[in-house]
Amino acid sequence: MRGVKTLITKVPFQRVLAGKSKRFIFVFHDISDPGSPQYSEAYSTSQEVFRKQIEFLLKRFDFVPLDQVLMPNVKSPKRRIAGLTFDDGFLTVREHAFPYLKEKGVPFAFFASANAIKNNRLSNGATVDDPTPVYDRKVFLDEDDVRYLYGQGVFIGSHSFNHKVLAACSDEELNHEISDNKTYLEGITGRPVEHIALPFGKREHYNDHVLRFCASAGHRFVYTSNPTYFDPPGENAPRLIPRIGLTNQSPEELLFLINRPVFRSIDI
Repeated sequence: MRGVKTLITKVPFQRVLAGKSKRFIFVFHDISDPGSPQYSEAYSTSQEVFRKQIEFLLKRFDFVPLDQVLMPNVKSPKRRIAGLTFDDGFLTVREHAFPYLKEKGVPFAFFASANAIKNNRLSNGATVDDPTPVYDRKVFLDEDDVRYLYGQGVFIGSHSFNHKVLAACSDEELNHEISDNKTYLEGITGRPVEHIALPFGKREHYNDHVLRFCASAGHRFVYTSNPTYFDPPGENAPRLIPRIGLTNQSPEELLFLINRPVFRSIDI
């Protein structure tokens, strides 16, 4: 792996190697600096690094609204099309990410969980019952924040009610996690919610039963954390959409993540 990473970051490869028709979606979580109550090396990106990453990406991609990334006929004559997303609904999406992205003209989407909005926490754990810390200050978007961002044109999708591992849920739990969260968000926005990002998003965190449940609840597109690009969906294309997760990568590391799927020998 180290040898391939070195190869990709050499001078001849300082570009995106995937074909021009490939689509990319990137996913962040929290945009905050060390010392913030919710900051974690696992999912947080510092403000300075975030701005540098967006500058880097803007030189290589044309960012369009999430629903347009999934349209087969949307084309960019010069560069690849990409979308930007945030999972979990941290308050820093409004406080730090939104002003900067608005200034740069970059549309984005976020996937929200009702428990975070209502109770300022996620269940969030490797198993269904693992709790997360209870914060002594607001760290997640509340309903007013969601309405504000939606009113500003931000795309909103579902991220389950309690951020549980859906593959470990019973049908009753799935109904609550998937259907109830969808209904709750629709009550805030007044519009159908047809996109869902699976909590954790790796293959072990969902299964075919979960995907069928998402579809039956009215979700047309399901997002994973499989870090790769994809082809423009056709009429009968799979609804499972991969995304490349980012935290505090340098430009060289970011380019490696973008180009890694080109090398089929790498297990992603």
